[in-house]
Amino acid sequence: MKIERKKNAIRNTKWGVLQKVINLILPFLVRTVLIYALSAEYSGLSSLFTSILQVLSLTELGFSNAIVYSMYKPIAEDDTDAICALLNLYRKAYNIIGTVILVLGLALVPFLPHLINGDVPDGINLYLLYFIYLFNTVISYYLFAYKTCLLTAYQREDKLSKNSLIYNLFCYITQCVVLIVFRNYYVFAIILPVSTIILNILNNNSVKKLFPNIIPKGNVSEEKKKTLKKDIIGLLIWKIGGMTRNTFDSVVVSFYLGLTVVTIYNNYFFIISGVNTILGVICSSISAGVGNKIAVESSETNYSDFQRFHFCYMWIAGLCCICLMCLFQPFMKFWMGEELMFDNTTMFMFCYYFIMMKQGDINSVYYQAAGLWWHGKYRSIIEAFINLSLNILLGKFFGVKGIILATIISFSCIYFYGSRIVFVNYFKNKKDILFFGENILFLVLTFGTGFLTYLCGDYIVDKLVLSNSVLIMAVKLVACFIIPNIVFFSCYSLNKRYRGYIKGVFSLILRKV
Repeated sequence: MKIERKKNAIRNTKWGVLQKVINLILPFLVRTVLIYALSAEYSGLSSLFTSILQVLSLTELGFSNAIVYSMYKPIAEDDTDAICALLNLYRKAYNIIGTVILVLGLALVPFLPHLINGDVPDGINLYLLYFIYLFNTVISYYLFAYKTCLLTAYQREDKLSKNSLIYNLFCYITQCVVLIVFRNYYVFAIILPVSTIILNILNNNSVKKLFPNIIPKGNVSEEKKKTLKKDIIGLLIWKIGGMTRNTFDSVVVSFYLGLTVVTIYNNYFFIISGVNTILGVICSSISAGVGNKIAVESSETNYSDFQRFHFCYMWIAGLCCICLMCLFQPFMKFWMGEELMFDNTTMFMFCYYFIMMKQGDINSVYYQAAGLWWHGKYRSIIEAFINLSLNILLGKFFGVKGIILATIISFSCIYFYGSRIVFVNYFKNKKDILFFGENILFLVLTFGTGFLTYLCGDYIVDKLVLSNSVLIMAVKLVACFIIPNIVFFSCYSLNKRYRGYIKGVFSLILRKV
């Protein structure tokens, strides 16, 4: 089956952005209603359980990506038997993984009270709620979650986005109604596994309609299993680094500072995650196309695409970072009030953390598409060790600032080593020093422009004597779109290659218009 890479990427991006925007707005609404209808402790409890179960899900992190990667070649060759065999292996593995997560989750039950600094909300059975969240995590592994790899490998993630829209609308709207009408956290939690079951059924129906001739049957050769095993171990180790960055923080904050601070921390991280998720649509939309192109095109051709993707992506990520710098605090004050806010220093640390993470995203797309997980195993082990150690040490002495600083330090320590893997093993004739130089330029230019925009926004607000939070955010938002784009365009136009990228993007936009 021929994959229409450009058409699918555009379609995936369109539906993906819509789904992610809805997935940002509705959880934001639910989080707001939860905090105001019950208390901040309930939101912190939800974040803690989610973080714990994400850690347990490490048992799966290597398998889905490895299976999708393994499908690129048989899809390009239209080898249906090989695809069916891989799908069958995936189904068996998911049943085992679900059981492992269930057992590990139950083993953690005696330790739950020790992960919380202070008391849980009155009238709450900590263990019953945890069992509901654990069931929600496990149920997909026993249903049809394994089939979604086909939609990803064939670059039809638009179907996943459409189904997720239905899931989000049902789940989050129902949760809001329950909180407002009943103010019952147990019913709020039970809606999660019910919605997960509905989503699995929808995804299963989509796969059946698109690929009726692909069913889980047949066996993968022993040689292929050995290759998959190596890829899975490498992927698992690689993913651990990202997991320690994004998940253990909430657990450490809860352990040292309590559920209320977990809520404040996750309010900021929630906004960053929302923006990151929308940007992630770009990466996920092109990932299958990149994997397919790596299978059929030369590394020279793919390097040209890599440079163009990275430049355009970092321009967009830079704008998002600057918007966060200028709008974070006004929005938090409007949303939660000053009592649930961090200071400006902590806010800027969140923004720096965000833009640092974005520098490696396109690199990561090619890293995964080329199946280089095994080559990066030491990078992830080192990052995980540094991050966890510094989280515990700096979190104890410096609180939230120390935890964010721990993540920044650990990522900085291994960033250059990790980024070299794609160049050493795939873009072998290219100089990675140029890539690092460009990333430093992006970082300096983004943060420098961000501070300029931040000062200009405050100056304009002071001159206009604005006190209304919505007007303040509106003025700063306009500044965030005008000033950075002028600075970026002026600076990047000085480079001939960047100038060519800019011209290409504008030409594409004009053609679409």
